[in-house]
Amino acid sequence: MNTAPLPRVYVFDLDGVLYRGADAVPFAAETVARLRARTRPYPASLYFLTNNSSQTRADYVEKLTRLGMPCTANEVVTSSSATAAYLAAEGNVHGKTALAVGGIGIVDELTRVGIRVVRTTEIEADTTAFDYVVVGIDRAFDYQTLLRAQQAILRGARFVATNRDGQFPVENGGVLPGAGAVVAALEACTGVVPLVVGKPETTGLQTILDAARVPATDAVMVGDRLDTDVLCGNRLGVPTVLVLTGVTTREQAAAQIARFPERTPGAIIETLRELP
Repeated sequence: MNTAPLPRVYVFDLDGVLYRGADAVPFAAETVARLRARTRPYPASLYFLTNNSSQTRADYVEKLTRLGMPCTANEVVTSSSATAAYLAAEGNVHGKTALAVGGIGIVDELTRVGIRVVRTTEIEADTTAFDYVVVGIDRAFDYQTLLRAQQAILRGARFVATNRDGQFPVENGGVLPGAGAVVAALEACTGVVPLVVGKPETTGLQTILDAARVPATDAVMVGDRLDTDVLCGNRLGVPTVLVLTGVTTREQAAAQIARFPERTPGAIIETLRELP
């Protein structure tokens, strides 16, 4: 990557960029430390933007710190926190109810903005009415969860998806099903298209730009997916970098870019060591 001037704000995706499963990606900790130490020509600010809705921001802080990349909760934006902020910005959410299909990250963030959250395991029947059904990655997803969420949506609950990622990278080069698989199942059995808040939608990235008080051109979005990370940055005019340590190979990137030019990154790098 060869850009001038250097970015003032670096926005990193997590899965496949800084870690895979429980393991840090090579050169991730070194890159974060190098950017944190930078003073010339100006300091760099770092933020972390993940579509993974399963954990709380505090959980991500703990994990990144354990992997040698210390940060604060104010530097982390998840698809769950972006979803909660989006709904809160619409107004009048205090006291509304949401059926959560997913992990503690969804429950924590919705509760913070005043939404009363119920998990599918906490209801006995499929006749309870909700204002929202909020869906993310759910590692305990089963037919009863699908049934209860389906019935709530068909009774009028607003179908909200934290993200549509079909898979996410883990250790040893593997991938696991992502939230998009759960979202697709609910779409199939309801015929309802959800509101999607996570990348490539721009809510989370815009939140970071606002917090950092910089224009889009002074930031860079670093991710491992063209259809989420890069497209999100491109939609806002944020320079983008695709790193090949996650779910996308160079050959896959070339094929996607040929079909979807709007997903073209500003640069493609093998590892974060190449990031200026």
